[in-house]
Amino acid sequence: MISSAIIGCGRIGCGFDDDVSQNKKRTHATGYSTFDETTLTAFSDIDPSKLKKYGKKFSVENLYEDYNQMFENLDIDVVSICTLSDSHLELVKKAAVSGVKGIFIEKPISDSLENAKKIIKICEENKIVLLVDHQRRFESFYHEMKKIIASEKLGQLQSVHVYYGAGITNTGSHIFDLLRYFFGEISTVFSKESKSSSPNPLDPNLDVVLEFVQNFNGYLHALDLSNYGICEFDIFGANGRLKVDLL
Repeated sequence: MISSAIIGCGRIGCGFDDDVSQNKKRTHATGYSTFDETTLTAFSDIDPSKLKKYGKKFSVENLYEDYNQMFENLDIDVVSICTLSDSHLELVKKAAVSGVKGIFIEKPISDSLENAKKIIKICEENKIVLLVDHQRRFESFYHEMKKIIASEKLGQLQSVHVYYGAGITNTGSHIFDLLRYFFGEISTVFSKESKSSSPNPLDPNLDVVLEFVQNFNGYLHALDLSNYGICEFDIFGANGRLKVDLL
């Protein structure tokens, strides 16, 4: 049995599954607690009320406000890091020293490219399996979408347009991962802050132009979430067009 722990008992860690109307697993806690090969061993969060609430809900007895104590007291195989991105590097360092075998980290991986590279290097040096929560790569819908893009139905790709809101970090991290999954690597990026505002001033909307190695362009068009709850891909090929609403 694989022992697992979660640092950060907020929405993605535990809270989204408070909404019982959603008929699917939406949190790390529900994933670990319902998978046959994992046991949910511990929670760590600076908010004692969350620890009490979700400790009771998921029958987790090991509750820590200080993640250092959690690592010192328990033998954990896999840890989910569900905190803000500026804390990720320090948490990965602590997890690596503790001897974990796997780290499941929330997107975005970090708050800077430099720190992201450090996180990857730490995991490589310590032979830790690192997974960023770009979960769409594992859904059958996106696998089928990738097959259509690669098929002769579309023909040679001309351009791809993405319409989104809710910030370049929150929504954009998924978009960039899907673009690389569908179309391969990106050679050049140009961006500017959009005139369509984001609901989070710390996570702005950006309008972006991407040049793919495959020699065509992609465009991210930001929209105000209060006017449009949207995430659409519009893909143009020489033989056809694929338009998909991802919400």
